[in-house]
Amino acid sequence: MKRTIKLAVAAAVALTSTAAFATNGDNLIALGAKSLGMGGASTAHYNGAESAVSNPALITKGKGTQFTFGGTYFTPDVEVKTTNTFMGSNDLTATSDSKHNVIPFVALTENLNNGVSIGLSMYGSAGMGTDWRSGNGAIGTPAIGDMGLYSMSSSLMLMKFSVPVAYGQDDWSVGVAPVIMYGALGMAFQTSFDGTNVSDVGRGTSGDLGLGYEAGAAYTLKDMGLTAAVRYQSAIMMEYKNQISVAADAFGYGAGNHNFARFSDKLEQPAEIGIGLDWTQGDISLTADFKQIKWGTAAGYKDFGWENQNVYAIGAEYRMDKLALRAGYNYGKNPIKNNTDTTSVAGGANTNGDTMNALNHVMFPAVTERHYTIGAGYQFTKNVGADVALMYATSPDVTVSAATVGLGTLTVTNDQKAVSANLNYSF
Repeated sequence: MKRTIKLAVAAAVALTSTAAFATNGDNLIALGAKSLGMGGASTAHYNGAESAVSNPALITKGKGTQFTFGGTYFTPDVEVKTTNTFMGSNDLTATSDSKHNVIPFVALTENLNNGVSIGLSMYGSAGMGTDWRSGNGAIGTPAIGDMGLYSMSSSLMLMKFSVPVAYGQDDWSVGVAPVIMYGALGMAFQTSFDGTNVSDVGRGTSGDLGLGYEAGAAYTLKDMGLTAAVRYQSAIMMEYKNQISVAADAFGYGAGNHNFARFSDKLEQPAEIGIGLDWTQGDISLTADFKQIKWGTAAGYKDFGWENQNVYAIGAEYRMDKLALRAGYNYGKNPIKNNTDTTSVAGGANTNGDTMNALNHVMFPAVTERHYTIGAGYQFTKNVGADVALMYATSPDVTVSAATVGLGTLTVTNDQKAVSANLNYSF
C-alpha cells in the first residue's frame, strides 16, 4: 500500500500542468478514460479505481487494490467574431492561442475485506482560459492586439486531492471523501481605446487552497442487474487575490466608478448534486446520469451572471473477453447568460451588461454544450489493463452585445477535442 501511494504521488506531480479548458461550464465532463468513453455517466457505474472520484460509495465493489494512472490531452478551438466595432465597419475573426493542455489523473482504492474500502486520488478537475495576445492579423492599434480584444489572456486551473472512505454490504454502500483543492487564476489585458496611454492590467497568477467533501450512496437490485446511486459534491470557496477585482476595476466596476460594491476576488467552485442508474447484464452495461451544477449560487460565478446548469449523460459498454468498447453522450446547456438581457448582474443591464459579456465570452467562454465520446479498454494480463477514450464537443454560436467596451457584437464558439488514456494495475 505504501509503495503504491508513493507511485501515485509521483505520477500526479509528473503530469501537473496549468491547464485551461472547459466543458460543463469549467468542469470536465469526466475524470478518467473509462468514464470519458461513456460520456461521463459514472454516478452508478463502477469503473475500478476511477470511481474514487465519481462516487466514493462505489469503491466497495472493487477487490484487493486497484490503481489507475493516466491523463487527458485536451485542445479547445475558441473563435470570436466581432461586428460593428469601434474600428468601423470591419468584421473580424480571431482564434485563441490557448490550445494545448495536459490534465493528470491518478486514483488508488483498496478493499479491506470487512465492508470498508479506502482510496486516494489526485487529478485535474476543472479549468478554462483563452489567449488573445498574438495580435496576428490585427486591424486597428497594435496596443489593443488581435481584433481589438485588448490582448486578453486568462487561465484557471483546479486540482483536487481526495481520500474516499466507503462502507458497504451485499446490495448497498455509502461513501464520503474529504477534498483539498488547489486553484490558480490569472487574468491580464491591455486597456486603450485610441492606441495611446496603454495600461497593462494583471498581476501574474494567484493561487489558493480550499476544503470540501464529496459523498455518495448506491443500492443494487442484483436480480435485475440495476444500480441506483446518488452523489453530492460540496461547494469549495477559493480566493484569488488581485485577479477578479483588478480586472473588473479596469472595466469600470470598481468602487467610485459606479454606485455598487467592488467585485470580490472570491470564486467558489459550485456544489453539485447528481443521480444515476446503471443496468448491467452479462457483457452489456447501460448507464445514465443527471446532475445540477450550482453556478447561479456560487460566489463569483453568480456575479458574472452564470446560471445553474443541468447536465445529462448516457453511456454504454460492451465487453468481449479482454476487450471492452464504450460510447457516450453528454449535454449541458451553456450556463452564461446574455447580461444585457438582465439586471441581476452587478451594475445592471446595458452598459455594465456589455462589459460583463466581454469578460465572460472573451476570457472565459464556457459555452460548449454537446459532447460525443467513444472509448475502449484492453486487459493485457490478469493484473494489467489500459483504457483510451476520445471526445469531440461542439458549442452553438453564442452572440452577445459588447458595444460599450468597443467590441460591438460578439459571436463566440468553443469546440473541443480530447484524448484520454489510463494504465490500470490491480493486485
